Amino acid sequence: MSADFDLIKRTWEDFVFSGNIGTHVRKPIIDSWLRCQKAGLDPRALNRTPTVSEENFRKRLEQNQILLNVSIPFMVELQEFVNKSGFSTTLTDPNGVILELICDQSILTQAFNKNLVRGSIWNEHMAGTNATGLAIDLLQPIQVIGAEHYYECYHDLTCSAAPILDASGKLLGVMDMAGPKEMAYPHTLGMVVATTKAISRQLCIAESNRQVDLTNHYLSTLIDSMTDGVVAVDVQGKIIGINSQGAKILKTTTFESYGKNILEIMDGETILDHNGHVPPSFFEEKDKHIVTKSKKINCLINSKLILHDNGTVAGAVATLKDVDRKINVVEKNKRKGTRFSFDDIIGDSSDLLRSVHLSQIAAKGSATVLLEGESGTGKEMFAQAIHNANQSDKPFIAINCAGIPESLIESVLFGYEEGSFTGASKHGRIGKFELAKNGTIFLDEIGEMPLNTQTILLRVLQERYIQRIGGDKDIPIDVRVIAATNKNLAEEVKKGRFRQDLYYRLNVLQINIPPLRKRKKDIPILAEFFLKEITQSCDKYIEPLHPSTIATMQEYEWPGNVRQFKNAIEQAVNFTETNRIDDYFISSYLPSLNEELTPIEETLPQRKTSVIPTSEKPNVDLRDLELKTIKKALQLFPERKKAAEYLGISRSTLYRKMKHYQLED
Repeated sequence: MSADFDLIKRTWEDFVFSGNIGTHVRKPIIDSWLRCQKAGLDPRALNRTPTVSEENFRKRLEQNQILLNVSIPFMVELQEFVNKSGFSTTLTDPNGVILELICDQSILTQAFNKNLVRGSIWNEHMAGTNATGLAIDLLQPIQVIGAEHYYECYHDLTCSAAPILDASGKLLGVMDMAGPKEMAYPHTLGMVVATTKAISRQLCIAESNRQVDLTNHYLSTLIDSMTDGVVAVDVQGKIIGINSQGAKILKTTTFESYGKNILEIMDGETILDHNGHVPPSFFEEKDKHIVTKSKKINCLINSKLILHDNGTVAGAVATLKDVDRKINVVEKNKRKGTRFSFDDIIGDSSDLLRSVHLSQIAAKGSATVLLEGESGTGKEMFAQAIHNANQSDKPFIAINCAGIPESLIESVLFGYEEGSFTGASKHGRIGKFELAKNGTIFLDEIGEMPLNTQTILLRVLQERYIQRIGGDKDIPIDVRVIAATNKNLAEEVKKGRFRQDLYYRLNVLQINIPPLRKRKKDIPILAEFFLKEITQSCDKYIEPLHPSTIATMQEYEWPGNVRQFKNAIEQAVNFTETNRIDDYFISSYLPSLNEELTPIEETLPQRKTSVIPTSEKPNVDLRDLELKTIKKALQLFPERKKAAEYLGISRSTLYRKMKHYQLED
């Protein structure tokens, strides 16, 4: 072998110093030398291949993300075969820019000296004759040994490279193994070739899966956009598909429905009979009463059998037409200034259901309601739902007491007469109480109302009439008052910042809206709802959240409640560059929220005994939680692919996290 090295070296020297072209070097090598010589490259110069800019490299990583995700696990396995032998494995893009590098710790300095780093350019024009550059030009595997390299500084290396091609033969990248020239063996190139072929096959499978996913996305979007409900079951009656309208008709959610037997949702109603067949009567479209776990509903049912090729029953698909839907649409169109009803309040937690139940009771009368809850819990949604239960065709006027200057709040609420103050309209203006005639006035942030205005409001609530500013006429009012606050009004009374008599007048029907931290059970339901709503608005497909991601979200306290939760989902949907939101985003987003958001200091009366004071709250370390979760997955599933599937992340992400937490074998 040493004699071969010497012969190649002498051939290289003859070429460099005399211009002689020997017969002891392969034609592809000689052709490359001639191209390098013609380009004016100095073979004896100490070459450090240039690198692309950080911005350029970042773009290349984004463009080649699928290639990286598929290739990195193979690179890791390939490097394990040559561990501690002085070899490095690189993956480059079609232009020869190194996207990923894996090597022994012992050769990091040597690799750095030769600029064998991520972002460096190893095509022929920049690095002379080398295996990566030739694989790009020839689209064939090749091994370059010792002095076959054009630059003398690489004569101590052997490089084995093979192209990664797609199904049409297009170059996607190059994998290269480089090590000491004394370790030059043909089987090294064979390993690289086998690896690149495996990567090419995996990329073809990934592309096929992507096309299948895209087709499924089109189909699911089409089905989900239908105004009718659609539910599909297998031969045992297990729900394998349901659109949002179907879930809404059956008074459930798509998240809760999947995997359940249809009998768990529809009491006394089946799509398949006991023999696994759809009964003949079920094919007829007709009015039926469906009994769900919550109530009876009217709908039209039409079912179709799904058969195997041999004629045996595979399952069935049923369409559900909500008979009451047209009535509900008409009612919704009658609403004035509102959007929400009790059907729009999402969640199944006992605290939330109690608040909804109390609100439904309150909606039957006309007494004043006081809604207490932290910011972001949905107090206005409850106010609108109470109003729409029996007054949907009447006006709903919302006022944010904290958003109106103290000098203007009385004129806004009660109106004013012509010329009553400087800048007043010459025709005067009616106030919000008059606009809400026969309907509801919603006083949000009532705790911010000035004391002077509180006195006038108290009189209005007692006497049921108002006087415009600058006027002397008593104007009778017939409105329902719903007030809301994120403050503890009882404490505000003690501090002299809120009138006690007004507090008692408002606190006729008190309803507390629970914070999200007391509704952890609702987080999967809310996540599914917001994910669907946001992806539809931005025309994007995102897979359902993995259980481990849901668990991470349930660990968080959500000081901004549902408003903050929706914001987190929206940010994740807009920032993700794949069709998945995994733990990587959640674990990096939530700690920043913990740092940036100030804790809520004030608590409502119901929460005094159950909520840990802010200063005593345990600090949830989500990175520690992520580390424990990864360790658990690796213990349960030694095979990396299955561990990644369990965590809901790609294998490449798992390898990066293992490296970050120093969990490598």
